[in-house]
Amino acid sequence: MDETAQTGPTDELAGLLADLASLAKDRERLTLDEMLTTIGPRGFGPVIVVMALILILPVGMIPGMPGFVALVLAAIGVELGLGHRALRPPRRLRRVTVPAGLVRRIARRLAPLARWSARAMRPRLLVLATARLGTLILSVALLLSALIIFFAGFLPGLPFALAWPLLLIGLGLTARDGLAVAAGLSLYLPAGLTILVLLPGGG
Repeated sequence: MDETAQTGPTDELAGLLADLASLAKDRERLTLDEMLTTIGPRGFGPVIVVMALILILPVGMIPGMPGFVALVLAAIGVELGLGHRALRPPRRLRRVTVPAGLVRRIARRLAPLARWSARAMRPRLLVLATARLGTLILSVALLLSALIIFFAGFLPGLPFALAWPLLLIGLGLTARDGLAVAAGLSLYLPAGLTILVLLPGGG
């Protein structure tokens, strides 16, 4: 039997991590363009997972990193809203570089999560994971996330609250698991409101 035929959507994250780790090997920095080329047709889910993990790791508190994540999430939100299936950011954003060591660390940290998602997630409730209505809802959520993270990034640690809902949404999109997407969206509102209250002038 063809091994390719046995590869499910949840296996894509593990394959992506292996490809990114290989790309980052013996490198100091990688461009976003190189990473997007490696991601290829795997869609937006793995990109959102990686962006969420950046916010979870201590590197997410480095000045400028939340802004980078916000730009990528905004680009994904626009593409989803337009009905596209691949990220095509402006040329200037494609030239943005990130440390290769960070990419290797993300690939290492996400490996157990990729194995877990392969066991726990499966295609279901596709209206939220692949249907047009679901993608429009996600588009709005991601654009709001980008806006909140951009401003919350000035206060270290605040974007961390949105990272977990985004992680679930990214895993759900990768596995075409609408239940995981719904769980992420259900956590999104309280997390976003918490950040807005904690922002200066939000109380």
